[in-house]
Order: sequence, then structure tokens, then C-alpha cells
Amino acid sequence: MRLRSASEDFETSSLAAVAGLLGRFLYVEKLYVTCGKYEHWGLTKVYGEDAAQRAIGSSHRTLLTAILRKPLAWLVIDVAESCTKGQAREEFLAALVDLQPKPASPAARAHLKSVLSALSALVESRNSPSPQVASQRR
Repeated sequence: MRLRSASEDFETSSLAAVAGLLGRFLYVEKLYVTCGKYEHWGLTKVYGEDAAQRAIGSSHRTLLTAILRKPLAWLVIDVAESCTKGQAREEFLAALVDLQPKPASPAARAHLKSVLSALSALVESRNSPSPQVASQRR
């Protein structure tokens, strides 16, 4: 007898082990394989293919929505939390920027792309030894 649903198990076991909102999103994106399904052996083994697909898909959409609703200032902080040990922020963001979110609408993909581009620019400008001033008054 199971005490948790596939969604609860995925979120409290798999996702909880991954740091940061962006880190969890990248993790779920990597579970999505080319044939249009998610691949998570343990979840599928315990709950079956359909329940595992629904659970991961639901979490994927929830994570994407959460990212699109967060302010950039919050996401800049999350980048540092989401990086794995020894991973540079720029390297982590490059992996995110290269993604094409699979189960998302074209509008959501475009929105995510613009958010990640802005985030990359912010992180890069903060790491730059001489950041350029966005606007100067005369």
C-alpha cells in the first residue's frame, strides 16, 4: 500500500534533492527525452508509466510557471543556489539558455527565453570588473 502519490513522491524525493528553482527546472528538462516522454526509472517502476508521466509533467509545468512569475532579482539569487558544486554561474545559465522547454507553448518558450537572456546579462554584468552604466544623465 502506497502512502504517497507519484506527484508527492517525485516532489519530496527527486525534486527536493535538487537545489534552487532553476536547478529543479533544469533537472526535469533533462528527464524529458526525444520521444516525448519523461524518463525516470524509479518513479515508473513504483507507480507505473502513466502516473510517472503525469507527475513529472505536472511538476515541469509548475516549475516553468514559477520561473516566469519570479522577479529577475529573485532569479539572480536562485542562480547561485542552483549551481552544482564547482559550477560557474555562467556555465549553469548557458545550459539553461540552450534548452527548448519541451511541453511548453510557443509563448511560454519565448517568455522563458527572454527571462533567461535577461538573467544571463545581469549575471554577466555583475561579474564584469567594470560594469557599464545603463544610463547616464548629462
